[in-house]
Formats: sequence, structure tokens, C-alpha cells
Amino acid sequence: MKRLLLLAGILAIIFYSPVSAQTTTVTGTVKDAENGSPIPGVNVTQKGTTQGTITDAAGAFSLDVPPDATLIISFIGYKTQELIVGNNTTLAIELSVDVTALSEVVVTALGVKQEKRALGYAAQELKGAELANTRPTNIVTALQGKVAGVRIQNSGGAPGAGTSILIRGVTSLNSGQNNQPLFVIDGVPISNETIAANVLPSSGSVATTSTEQYSFSNRAIDINPDDIESLNVLKGPAATALYGLRASNGVVMITTKRGKAGKPQISYTGSIGWDEVNKTPGIQRAYREGAAGVKRMGVPGAGTPFQTFGPPVTEDDVLYDNFKNFFQTGKRFSNNLSVSGGNDKANYFTSVSHLKQEGIVPNSDWSRTSVRFSGNAALSDRLTVRGGATYTNSGGLRPQGGDKSIMSALNYHTTSADVNDYINPDGSIKSYAGTTIDNPRYLAEFSTMEDDVNRVITYAGANVKILDWLEADYQIGLDYYGDQRVRIAPVGLDISTAAGGFMVEERLLYREINSNFLLTARYSFSEDLKGSIMVGNNVLDIHSNQLNVRGEKFGMKGFYDLTNTANKFTTEADLVRRLIGVFGDAKLEYKSMLYVSVTGRNDWSSTLPTQNRSFFYPSISAGYVFTESLGLSSNPTFNYGKIRASWAEVGKDAQAYQIGQYYQLALGFPFNGVNGFRQSTTYGAASLEPERTRSLELGAELKFFNNRLSLDATYYRAISTNQITEIPVTNVSGLALYVTNAGKIRNQGVELLLSGSPVRTGNFSWDVSLNWSANRNKIITMPDGINEIMFMDDRIANKFVRGGSIADLYGRPYRRNDQGQLLLDADGYPTFSDSYIKVGNALPDWLGGLTNTLSWKGLSLSFLIEVREGGDAYDTGMRNRLRNGVDERTVPRNVDVVFQGVTADGSPNTRSARIDGDTYYRVAARYADVAEVLLQDASWLRLRSATFSYTFGRSVLANTPLNALTLSAAGNNLLLFTPFKGFDPEGSSYGSGSNSLGYTGLNIPMTRSLTFTVSANF
Repeated sequence: MKRLLLLAGILAIIFYSPVSAQTTTVTGTVKDAENGSPIPGVNVTQKGTTQGTITDAAGAFSLDVPPDATLIISFIGYKTQELIVGNNTTLAIELSVDVTALSEVVVTALGVKQEKRALGYAAQELKGAELANTRPTNIVTALQGKVAGVRIQNSGGAPGAGTSILIRGVTSLNSGQNNQPLFVIDGVPISNETIAANVLPSSGSVATTSTEQYSFSNRAIDINPDDIESLNVLKGPAATALYGLRASNGVVMITTKRGKAGKPQISYTGSIGWDEVNKTPGIQRAYREGAAGVKRMGVPGAGTPFQTFGPPVTEDDVLYDNFKNFFQTGKRFSNNLSVSGGNDKANYFTSVSHLKQEGIVPNSDWSRTSVRFSGNAALSDRLTVRGGATYTNSGGLRPQGGDKSIMSALNYHTTSADVNDYINPDGSIKSYAGTTIDNPRYLAEFSTMEDDVNRVITYAGANVKILDWLEADYQIGLDYYGDQRVRIAPVGLDISTAAGGFMVEERLLYREINSNFLLTARYSFSEDLKGSIMVGNNVLDIHSNQLNVRGEKFGMKGFYDLTNTANKFTTEADLVRRLIGVFGDAKLEYKSMLYVSVTGRNDWSSTLPTQNRSFFYPSISAGYVFTESLGLSSNPTFNYGKIRASWAEVGKDAQAYQIGQYYQLALGFPFNGVNGFRQSTTYGAASLEPERTRSLELGAELKFFNNRLSLDATYYRAISTNQITEIPVTNVSGLALYVTNAGKIRNQGVELLLSGSPVRTGNFSWDVSLNWSANRNKIITMPDGINEIMFMDDRIANKFVRGGSIADLYGRPYRRNDQGQLLLDADGYPTFSDSYIKVGNALPDWLGGLTNTLSWKGLSLSFLIEVREGGDAYDTGMRNRLRNGVDERTVPRNVDVVFQGVTADGSPNTRSARIDGDTYYRVAARYADVAEVLLQDASWLRLRSATFSYTFGRSVLANTPLNALTLSAAGNNLLLFTPFKGFDPEGSSYGSGSNSLGYTGLNIPMTRSLTFTVSANF
């Protein structure tokens, strides 16, 4: 009660304002001087007083002032005007764009536009044209190398492949927790999940999860890049706290294009592009197929061909570089058409786009078709409504990676056989190795998975100007999609033989409803002191359903339907999750140089125990533009300086149904038509609490030479506690895992953004932008009694150990003595250690991106160089190449070598060891599973993108219906320099959304691309 009375008192003080006895009513409109469109939200204040108002959606205002009053008209991004009222009671005001302030306006939490100088935290904005000019298929990949503190991880080069995004490190120990940011489009939070579900047979595969089988799409891929006006990355908890626990990993704010007043504008963009593999493994060309130096192919009684440890190559032998021959040139075709327009009361924007992509793997493709409409209308001076809807259809044929896949077989495949000779006359698989391995091309053609996604994102909202200083805003949004998948694995394949062939039909449904209500009050205490208070409510409802039907053992050959399978397995998972939040944000601004913001949010989550469902987290941020108080704002050398600081706390709740114990389908059931269920082996603590992250951020923004050179520097330190962790327990308890709160993680790092314009003379300009970031992650505490948590074990293990890092990699290196000398066995060979020790870390030491843009008249050249320094990766496909004698590193063979090292008694080794396939390369302890062999440095320097364009001048288009015409050529991933041997190490073997770091090689390889584009406005 006391808090309510205190709040009421504060509001009464803030919003009380005496009215002058002798006033006149001034009305008017404020429009953009360039295009004549009305500008809503413009501040109109009486100079020297606290009287003021803001314009409505039609740019109109009304204010009672004395006749001799001077009005100050100001708005972010425009030049401020002062007007003496006098006898003019009706004003028509036009504001001109302030070029120096254009880049200083950003969209922050809940869609609020603010001057960047007012922020007490780091935020980086990119314009839509900057994202779309390289014609990305996935909008997330367009962020690569452009945003400091953001790590982008591609899952591969397959059409429609998913992409992960990580901001300022991993904050959760739980493998199932989401560490990716929240995506928000026009104020509507949407799903960016990557759902792999289950496409594996009951037996015949050793794949850990379905994530490694296909590069499933992250759902942000459904966004049409041509619809985007701007994208803002909110990085720290202070920037994202108002969005609640879903934004604990950051927020990607997307603002789409809108119509402007004036005649209708028609825009068309069309492009055609080509993709090819940008890097392939080196093969050995000295030896042909065979084993122990003996040829097997075509030799009766010699044994099944498989390895490439045969005799030396002769002039009569034909060798095939199957890594290059298998992949084809992919193609991309895209078209986008938009129509927009409006008047001073309403505007609209609509677009239609289609993208078709043919993959580098034969018989793979992906397409996306989207239709979008949005509009705003001022129904009165005080009521504005808005709405929009986007429909997207996407999907295609996915190439298989992971275990017993195209990539697994390709890495085994001998150079003595053509991989594209894959089918027998009767349609069966043709493989040089019989049933030992599959032919990769046959897998591509006949072992398929196709998905078909239909998605709708829609919203409706209204803004009511209750009083001149008080407004209410409500918006409700819906994100709904259905994903239909069909996987077919014919009889006779390595992965399907045990099951007699199989197919999977899967249906995924997702529905998310978001309701947001905001009440905002603004007040000017004086000309120097202004403030605002915003309070709001958010209601979130998520419902998802997964229905999976797997049929095994086909009856009739070639008839792929569930009715043609003898054994059927059905699973269904239904999830409901709800979240209710209330929040507030109080801001103060003093003399446009000192800014303070205090926020608080309380969430109630349905996934937590009743007694712990409610949790509160605050934030405070401040910014001080010290050049204002020092009188340096007009200084030609140092014209802008700001320091900022913030402290914030955010929460993260549990996954659905982690509390207590549930039932699950028992193994081996259904059996003889009878279902069987058992209690889950995972039990969640009834006292489970939300994870919490407390963050401190310090930063500075400096500008020199009238904004020609700028520096933005940030330091952050975040401590994540109350980790929701799955702890292994003894099987005697009947359980395998116990879910509880335990563990603490620290992330700290530095982000730098340096930009400048070294040259601006006449028609020529040169702009440069450099971003650099480094993050250090440390596991401070672990659950009591637990020394380590094994996250992934595939000869190179990713496990969590106290004092280590989330991304630490462990392996079995060669045994050495205290002096670092190799310890050799009795036969003179080195062998690996008995236990796993730390051998590397998957995360880079630092990331950097350098963008150069050179413009001369209508010509423009822009290119981005990206650097990743440090970070290790295990090529999970390389082991196949090594063990089968395909890799170039297996050329030294059939020779005797004396390894430098010592024997068991410490004496120098003098014994020679035979180097060949059976005694060395294929032996796990001597070579094939040794950490020094498997783990590699994944550093790189690459030309991430380059764009060359020409925009025709207006004089050329004077007698045409065109307002603008641009021709451009763009390339992605054009050059790569890396010590990593194999395919491009950027890909991930376990797909987007996975928390497994440092594994690559069995994904469809990365590509480089070239695209030609024409853009026209009518």
C-alpha cells in the first residue's frame, strides 16, 4: 500500500502543470521537408516553460500558449526549429533531416526509438540495404563479421541450412537451454528455434541426435531480407531487461519497411547467383584402392574393396578427386516486388518475394515464397491503428550429413572409383565397396528428406493519445507455423538395413501469442530537465505439438508409404508454456547531456514450481555526454564524447516439464500391438529456481573531426548463477539424471567499433568500419560432488570442468614424459594417453571485421574482411579419410621410421616402426584417435563479402518510367586463408541451435557464391 501511495505521489508531482490565464490555441502540422510525409511524435514545447505536446500519427498538434510565445519543434534525426507564434494560430512546419544525426537514432526495447546518445548500454544498428546487398538466403548469416561481440555459426552449405547466433558467450551449462537471442519483428517476438525432432531408425545408426543428420533451418530464415528497414542488436541485460527472460541472451530487433506519403512507389529486385564448394580436402594421388599394398577391385578372392592402401598408382590407373567431382554448381534465383504509398492520414506497404535455390549436392533444393502487408492509419487526432501480416512458405529436399550419410561415405570413398557411377541397371545402389559403405551419390538421389513449412506472422495495434503528456499503446501478435517432414531411407543402405528400410513422417506445429500493453507519460520539468515513465504488461502463450510416425520394414519395393511398412512407431509431444510479466521504465534527461534510465520487470513462468514462479529483475543505466558540459560540441577536432555505465539482472526459466517426473514410451513398445510406458529416468527438483545473470557494462563513445572518425568501446562482465543443470545420478535410484540449480559461469569481454571517413572530396568518398571483440568464459563452480559434466564425446570430448571454459575440448594426446618427449611402446610406436586431458578450446581468442566502402558518383565498391583468431575444431569426417588412406597426410607409407622419443626405461628410442595402413594410420592408439591428429587450429582470414554496384543518374532515367536503377554484382566467402586441413571449418556437424562447439566436417560443406542483381524503382 505504501508503494502505491508513493507512486501516486510521484505521478501527481510530475504531471501537475499550471495553465496560463491568457493563452491562445495554436494548431499545426509537422511534415518531412523532403517527401511531405507527416512526422508523428515530434516534440512541440513553449520555450522557457514546461508546456508542451507531441504530434499525433498525422503530424498534427494543438497547444495553448501566450501570443508572444516561442515554440521549439524537435524530433530525433531532424534539425530543431524555433518559431514565434505572434498572430499565427495555424502553423505548417517542415523539418529537414539532420544528416549528422541520422545514424544516431536506434530502435530499442519494445520498439521505442531513442537517440543513441541517450543510451547507457551498447547497441549496434545495421540498415536493411547493408544486409540485403549480398543477397543472403538467411538474414542471420548477413550479420557475419559486422557486429562486435556477436558470433555467427553456420551449420553448412546445404540449401536452407540453419545458422546460430551467439551474443557475448554461452550463459547456461544445460545442453538443452537456449543460448541464442530473442528475435522481434515490428514489436512481435517470434520463434527462431531449430527443431531437429527425430528422423532416425530404431536401429542401424550411431548418430547421437537427429541434429547431425540434416542442416535444419532456424526459423529466422523465413524473414525476407528485402522487407527489412533496419536491424538493431541489443547485447547486454540492461538493453534487453524489459523483454523479460526470453531476452536473457540478447535481442535482435527488426524494423520492416513502411509506406510514405505521396504517390505509390513500386520497387523490384531480381537476382541470379551461383554457389560452389569453397574448400575441399587434399587427397593423396600416390596409391590406389586396396589393402596391405594389394589391389582388390576386380580381383577375385582378394576381398571386399574398401580401403585405399593398395599398390602405387600406375599410368593405367584413373584417379578421381571425388570431393570436387561429387559437388555441383548450385544456383539461386530470387525476385522481390513491393508497392508502398500513403497520405498524411494513412500509409501501406506490401511485398511479394520468391527465392529458389538448387544446392551443391545433387537432388537438393530449397525455396521460400513470402507475401507481406502492413499499414498505419490515423483515425483521429488521438487514435492511431496499425497492423500487418506475413505469410511464408518454405522448404525443400535436404541432403543428409552426419552418421552413415552422404558426407560420411564421401570421406571414405576411394579415389580409384568414380563417385558419380552410382546406380545399377535395375535401379539398385552401385558401390565399389559392396555393402561396406554406401555410394554418396545414390544417397543424395534416393535417401531423401523433404520439409514443407507454412508460417504466418501477424499483428494489430493501436495507440491512444489520452492527454498531451500521456499515451497508451496496445499490440497483440501471432506467430504460427506448421512444418511437415518426410524422410525416406530405402532398403539396402547402411543406415536402413537393420530396419528393413524406413520412413518418417513428422508434423510440427507451433503457435505463439504475445500481448503487450504500454502506458507512457512524458513531462518537461523545465527546458533543461525532461522525464518519462512507462509501465506495461506482457502476456505470452506458447503451444507446440510434434507428431512423429516412423514406419520400418517396407513390403513392396519402391512404394514409400507408411501403409507399406510392417512396424510402426508413433510418438507425440505436446507443450504448453505461459509467461506473464509486468514492467516499468523511468527516464530522466538533463540538458541533453546526462541520461538515466531505471527499469524493473517481474515475470511469472509456468515452467517453474508454484512457489518460485515469480521473480523480479532490475536494471539501471546512465550516459553522460561530457563534451556538452565542456563546450566541445563544436570543436573541429574532438566534438563528441560520452561515457556510459549499466548494471542489470535478467532471468532464465526452466524448459517445459522439467519439474518432477513424467512418463515416457518404453523401449521395445508397441509390442504385439500392446503399448508400454515407464517413468522417465529424469527427475526435476520441486524447488527449482530460475537462472540469473547479473551484468556490469562500461563504455565510451568518442567522435573526432566533425564525426569523420568515431570509436565505441565496451567492457562487460556477466555472472550467471543458479544454473539449471542435469546431474548424473546412480542407477540404483532408478534415475539417470537429476535436474537442479547448481553452477556459476562468468563471461567477460571487450568490444570495439571504430568507423571513419578517411576521404570525402567531391564525388568520391571512402568509409571504413572496423569491429573487434574478445570474450572469455569461465566455469566458476560446479554442482556439489560433480567434477565434470560430459557434454559431447566423439573421440574429442566437450566437457565442463570447474575452472575451465564452456568450450574446452578434451582428447587423448600422445603420451609424453615430464620433458615433453614422446613415450614409445615396445614396437617403437607412439601411443595415446590413458585418459582425456584438455587439448584445446572451440571458441576464438578474438573476432574482427573490416568493412571498406568506396563510392564515386554512381559507382560503389564495398568489401568485408573477417578474421577469426584462435579456436580449435575437430573434423569428424577427416578420421574416415585418414583410416581409409584417402587423405594427403597418409602418403608416407610402406616405410620404416624411427620416432624421436624415449622408451619405457627412459632411454632414447632406436627401434624402427613400419608406417602403413594396418600398423599405423588405422590404429586408434597410434594415429587415428590421437588428439594431435584430430584437433586443428580453426583460425581464418576470409573475404566474407564484396559488392560492386552502379546506380544510374536521374538524367539517364529522365525519359523512362524509372525513378532509380541499380545494377550490382556481389560475392560471398570469396577467399579463405586458414591452417585447417579439410573443408571450411566454419560449418557445424551438429546443426544450428546446438550447444555443441568445435565439431565440423560431416556437415554439407560451406560455399562461395557470386550473384548479379538488378534493382529498380518506379
